[in-house]
Amino acid sequence: MAKEQKKEENLEEKQDVRQLRHSFRMAIAGLLLLVLVATGTTYAWFSLSGRASTYVTPMGGTISEGTTSLLISKNVAGPFDKTCELVYAGNPDSLKPVSTADLSHFYKATSQDKEGIAVFYRNADDVVDAQTLHGTVYLQCLNAPCDVYFNKEQLKLGTDAQALAAMRFGVKITAKEGMKTYIFKLDELGATGNAQSQKTIPGSAQVVSAVSGSGVPEYVSDPSTGLSDYMANTGNSDNDFKAGTTRLIRLEKDEVASVEYWLYLEGCDEQCINEVQSKTSDIQLAFAGVEVE
Repeated sequence: MAKEQKKEENLEEKQDVRQLRHSFRMAIAGLLLLVLVATGTTYAWFSLSGRASTYVTPMGGTISEGTTSLLISKNVAGPFDKTCELVYAGNPDSLKPVSTADLSHFYKATSQDKEGIAVFYRNADDVVDAQTLHGTVYLQCLNAPCDVYFNKEQLKLGTDAQALAAMRFGVKITAKEGMKTYIFKLDELGATGNAQSQKTIPGSAQVVSAVSGSGVPEYVSDPSTGLSDYMANTGNSDNDFKAGTTRLIRLEKDEVASVEYWLYLEGCDEQCINEVQSKTSDIQLAFAGVEVE
């Protein structure tokens, strides 16, 4: 009887040891998982720090002929003039990476694997004003219809090559013609050929279009395009503009259009890496109007 009792006690001790070992292994596994998640969230996502912009004014260009003018304002009711102050929806002290396919919803990475590939995201609509330069200006074409383009001589969105390679300039223009949505790459504003890159998503040239309830992203092809086709051509003087390849929007006589804009770091861009930290950007929006013939 004593032998059987001793045998049962030994068996219970062995079971307790196995349970302790199992619990210890699970605790270690949980600790490693926490370390992976904690380090993964900061592995390859960085900010454009320092002063993100200076107080320079956007500019409206004069129409090439006659007394028709393209004017600009920070308020829909005016007053309209050749320049206005840029007023941001938030007051960011830095740009932090977000990703968007349509400027309607923005997403930010929440964790990455040990290779630095983003594996989970969350909706960032609630913080977009704190992580991007976001604002609205209004354009009015006086006395005649006109087509609106960028003024390439006055448009300034930064000069640092790494920042230009990583940033995107998004614009939503609403007028009688409808709402036009554009996302522009900024490589044409500087020599970005030597910008460094690092893989941060499974594919390439993709952005996040949605996330599931668990944070798993859906990727689509990067919709951004170059700026050059949307630039007005310069005529015989600084205020003489000719039609570019593609207009941004057409305005009717005296019509007011809203121009909502975002300057941001595309979080899925392979060039959005630590080398883009501590850069500054001088921001100046500039538009030109060409009278409709």
